[in-house]
Amino acid sequence: MNSFFNKYIESGKSLAESCGLDWDLSADLQGKIIKTARWDLATLCGLPSPPYFWHSSLGPDSNALDSLNGYRARQGLEPVTIKRLSKPWCDFYQAVLLNELLVKRNKPGHALNNIGRALRLVATCAANEAPWELSPDTVQLSYNVALGLGGSGKLAANVCMVVRNLVDGLHISDQSPLSRFCAPYPEQIDLDKNVSKLRKGNNTYRATEKVRTELSERKSAARLPDEKAFWELVRIVFTETPRTFSDAMRFNQIKIQIACGFRVGENTLLPLDWKRSHDYITIDGRPAGELGGISRALSIRHFAEKQGDDKDSEGVVLYETTQNIPKIFESLIEEVLTNAERLSAPLRVRLRRQIETGRLIPEYPLDALVPAWDIYSRLTGSIWLASLPPPDELIEKYRENLDPQYLELIVKQQIDLIAQHGVSNGCKKYFHKLPIVVRRVDGSPQVGNTVWQEAFFLVSEVEDMVREAMPTKISHTTPFKLQGGRFLPSSEFMYLMPIRPLIEERNGGVLDVTRYFSIGRASPSDLHLHLGGQSNNIFARYGQTEEDRALSLNTHSLRHLQNGELFRLGVADTIITKRFNRRSVAQSYVYDHRSLAEELDNIDLPAGAEAIAPRAQETLRMIMANKIRGPIVDEFLEIQKEMGDDAAFQFLSAEADGLHATPYGFCVNSFTVDPCPKHLQCYNGCRHLTRSGVDEENQSLEKLRGRLKKIVDLIKETPTEARGLGWQNQLNHAENSLSNLEKVISTAPGSNPFPDGQNLYRSVDMARGTTLIDSALIREKNET
Repeated sequence: MNSFFNKYIESGKSLAESCGLDWDLSADLQGKIIKTARWDLATLCGLPSPPYFWHSSLGPDSNALDSLNGYRARQGLEPVTIKRLSKPWCDFYQAVLLNELLVKRNKPGHALNNIGRALRLVATCAANEAPWELSPDTVQLSYNVALGLGGSGKLAANVCMVVRNLVDGLHISDQSPLSRFCAPYPEQIDLDKNVSKLRKGNNTYRATEKVRTELSERKSAARLPDEKAFWELVRIVFTETPRTFSDAMRFNQIKIQIACGFRVGENTLLPLDWKRSHDYITIDGRPAGELGGISRALSIRHFAEKQGDDKDSEGVVLYETTQNIPKIFESLIEEVLTNAERLSAPLRVRLRRQIETGRLIPEYPLDALVPAWDIYSRLTGSIWLASLPPPDELIEKYRENLDPQYLELIVKQQIDLIAQHGVSNGCKKYFHKLPIVVRRVDGSPQVGNTVWQEAFFLVSEVEDMVREAMPTKISHTTPFKLQGGRFLPSSEFMYLMPIRPLIEERNGGVLDVTRYFSIGRASPSDLHLHLGGQSNNIFARYGQTEEDRALSLNTHSLRHLQNGELFRLGVADTIITKRFNRRSVAQSYVYDHRSLAEELDNIDLPAGAEAIAPRAQETLRMIMANKIRGPIVDEFLEIQKEMGDDAAFQFLSAEADGLHATPYGFCVNSFTVDPCPKHLQCYNGCRHLTRSGVDEENQSLEKLRGRLKKIVDLIKETPTEARGLGWQNQLNHAENSLSNLEKVISTAPGSNPFPDGQNLYRSVDMARGTTLIDSALIREKNET
């Protein structure tokens, strides 16, 4: 045991004591903490619950055991069983959780799923090694076990992060540093590629891949959404009819994410009272629009994350702010949020009553006896109540726009059918295993075989049973705290969703949102799951082809996309910073994915430079942006200093005819501006070449003609015995180049020497496309 470990554990115990938490928790032999001793991490952070985040286990990562024991078997070692972790690892784990939540102020989901799980996996692989005894072999084993758990590489990346930041960063192990041993075994190299890809896409200020070898190459392109996935997602949410109520709400969330670029947590917590408008008038009181300005601007109220004022002494508070809506998106956003409000109205009415009464089924008194089919529809949301199914035509009409009036018609028909044909088998099976008394209409218990058409339940017993047997389906009734001591009820958020609607999840069935009792706020994890790599995500359900159905998308990449687009369109970095609730302009540039050519487009040339050649203008922009170095740049700056702008621009037009990209930067030294594969060979038959008539250009061409003539003569003078197999090819190439050059020199200014020539030129504009993610499509089109 070392002093660093001791100090960290003592710090964790001090945090636990300050919060009234027991440190030595009671757990069974497998490490499962008893319910009364668990730490409620959401409450610890000041977050409303549900959803709940519990510190509920001091055991190993059970998902890792099979993989771990496979490695141990190959080494002739005994398998690891599920048992409580050693005391040092339990202490370390608990200290890490409290540090993440109370010191770093991270969310409980991150602390448990990203940090905590990776640390428990390392502890599982460590076997008899204490944290301060952690060895390189154990670290590599942990990394490779993590590689085999999930195809994304996220868990393995988290293991590496935990080893680097906690074990190495805190000097926990006597053998630190150990993070360099997070390396794949030979048979796992292919899986390790996913980790490398994930690291490239991470949002980090420590990006090292900053050298771009082409003007069209995007900066940190891995953080942008996959091109095919983005356009397929746009097609789905704007053209497909959602098959379930939950998908309809997700479509609305995704549309807002695309239009506003919110953080996913900001998106899911949009308030019902979202609309804010600002009127602009002139000094004499007239609307500004009458004088060419804007009379009214629309903005969207939301709660920003990662703000300095989003925490107080009691925990997290919602930081209220607004985001201005561009004119082109106003109608879209109003339509989307109006639709979301309409869809969630039945859920909102019920949730408000649940909050007011503290009840689960507030439409009935606690002592009411309610038919079994009625309770079944409220607990499951099923519309199939009778033994005969609902009519398909009504179901299809409901699916068209999710109008709840069709749900009422369906349920009314089902109730009529119950009297004639009996209760559905689904209702009978649902209550078969539940711990609740089936009663008759007079309230007495039914004995023997249940007669379901005459089966009733006491509402108070139903609510007690749900709270005991289904705690995860309790509605989200805890309010959120706002700044200034105010509170916002859960019912006043825009996106209300049914909690675990099994009717939808299992077969895409229709959920009766007018009756379903379990209502919650939309969560970021829901969007992550339904856009991410899970097998039944939105792409899998609505994609047109097999390739489309295998796609996935990182929700945060949409934020990167909009940031980059705003930069590309020349929006000021201060405006972008304010729009996305950042505290410094530097943070916005992490999201800048423009190519170098696009960055140059936004640099204004000084007066007098408009007349110089386009390529010289491009080079001048590079010089002004301090992007390039080289002898021509030095000479340009010297001429500008001694002789003025006009002489410097004339020099640049004649000499700086291009830009060469190197792995170390850019150098102006007689290369074309665009990264053409035929540098300085456009005279050799390229159809894009046009004569400019500049005197300096003629001089250059004459010099080149003299050189080519000397080369042709030199090749011809080669003695016959010294001529190799390639002599004739060299001669043909030189003579062809000279012939093409002669044609260029004889072409009049403004004319094209080779109108039917080859395409030797690769345009940066064509390579980069019209938006940040269009390059691949345009490149494919050009090639075909």
